[in-house]
Amino acid sequence: MNKWLRVAMTAWAVAWPAFAGASECVLLSAAHWMLGDWVTGGEKTVFHESWTELGPQTFEGMGSERSLVDGKVIATEVLRLVEMAGGIFYIAKVAHNELPVAFRLTECSTDLLLFENPAHDFPRRLEYRHDADGTMMVAVSDGKDKGFTLNFERVAAAADPKAPVLAAEDARFAAMTGANVSELGSWLDDDLQYVHSTGQVESREQFLAAIAGGAFRYLEIAPLERQVVMLGHESALVRGHARIKVLVSGNRLELTIRYLAIYGLGGDGHWRLRAWQSLRLPQQSG
Repeated sequence: MNKWLRVAMTAWAVAWPAFAGASECVLLSAAHWMLGDWVTGGEKTVFHESWTELGPQTFEGMGSERSLVDGKVIATEVLRLVEMAGGIFYIAKVAHNELPVAFRLTECSTDLLLFENPAHDFPRRLEYRHDADGTMMVAVSDGKDKGFTLNFERVAAAADPKAPVLAAEDARFAAMTGANVSELGSWLDDDLQYVHSTGQVESREQFLAAIAGGAFRYLEIAPLERQVVMLGHESALVRGHARIKVLVSGNRLELTIRYLAIYGLGGDGHWRLRAWQSLRLPQQSG
């Protein structure tokens, strides 16, 4: 069990007595209908949630909220469904929380999965329901009167091939701002060449060491615009414009950059960063 899961499970253990005696599913196959890409949205934002099967005991998920006005990513979360310790656990890591939060599956049927953590402030309940029309309802609540509901539709298999590239970039940015070195490493190619806006060049190991050691502490990475160019089926180029807030050796900087990022598709189906080069733009007076 990796450190990310150990932290979540330690926090969950405090809440376990409240679940004693609850009937539950113990096999991850009960959640197989969640696999795939899901989307829902309104006039101003769109929510995307995707799940892939890493193995018989682990599903990997990614959630994001994106503005339809300027394409900016508003929020991201890294998700896991894990079968272990005699149960199934939904583990979520969001940018504004330092630690992941675990929810145990306490009730399930063919089309219903209910995860709970009564010790968490909000949410305490996550209800996933697979409706007869093929949609997925996700109800997020405190178990009482506070909460909200999202009604997702499944994204067709012929979805835009650029979407997984942007999802990988969103996940990488979230790991950087969360200083989650383990998670960040999973989105970086072994042969990464990372060129900072200062011209400093780092390998994958050097970049991760700089994050782990606090040389760079990213506070915010906000894409302002992005264009994805597919270079065949296994490579992609992202031309981007972003706003970055970062602590460099304790000094706070607010930068606006242009960048080029090259991503490669791994044999496991995940896109990873192979090369990054950025240019710091001059501050606009005014």
